[in-house]
Amino acid sequence: MESSCFNLAQIAAESGIAGLEFQPEVASTNDRALSLAGDEQRRWPLLVLTARQTGGRGRGANQWWSGNGALTFSLVVDAAVWALPAERWPQMALASGLAVCETLQGLYPPGVFGLKWPNDVYLSGRKLCGILVEAPAHRGRVVIGVGINVNNSFAAAPAELQQSATSLCDTAGVEFDLNEVLIGVVRQMLVRLAGLRSAQTLAADFSSYCMLTGRTVQIEAGRQRVAGRCQGIDGEGSLLVQTPVGLQRIVSGSVISWD
Repeated sequence: MESSCFNLAQIAAESGIAGLEFQPEVASTNDRALSLAGDEQRRWPLLVLTARQTGGRGRGANQWWSGNGALTFSLVVDAAVWALPAERWPQMALASGLAVCETLQGLYPPGVFGLKWPNDVYLSGRKLCGILVEAPAHRGRVVIGVGINVNNSFAAAPAELQQSATSLCDTAGVEFDLNEVLIGVVRQMLVRLAGLRSAQTLAADFSSYCMLTGRTVQIEAGRQRVAGRCQGIDGEGSLLVQTPVGLQRIVSGSVISWD
């Protein structure tokens, strides 16, 4: 069974998922996944995949640009399977980003991959991947949206993105097999999500890719703006920032600058 550039039978058999829905084009895979999360006829984890996403969303009011050749999907998981309480769900973004880094490092060893807390993957200093975790109304289900710039050259991207983002094909100079990338990422995501019960392991492994450690950062955390030197993350996935008034623990927020 094939659809566009995806071999759906291979993906269903090899990625570790229990269900798969493919749409040739969709506004947002997360929106579609959220609408399916309460369907008790579905099996979890459910992969919602599209060849073309026209209205991808990021955190807050951010949008996600994805041209032809991008990999955009959402994974619906049941947190109860791993006995993860709701307070641990925010760590799913960190675990998923780490899984993306680990998979892509294996597929493209020369790449310099990094994680920008809490939900972005960078390649050679430019944004490569964004992750959006949302909890639908149905208790226990979590939607993890992933957008990876794989074969979508940024020569066709809006001008304001060409200096801040990149794709695997632009950096490596070759195109990648989307099936291989997707299967590898989803399999590693499931491994990392299952491993969230060991918070210290996540912190140690995330730190090996953390691109903010040792840098001066500015963070918007609600109505507060925090500035200082990043000390990495703690066992709960919070960002640690040394400020003039002491060490601050940032549970949630957006990093707006770093140097």
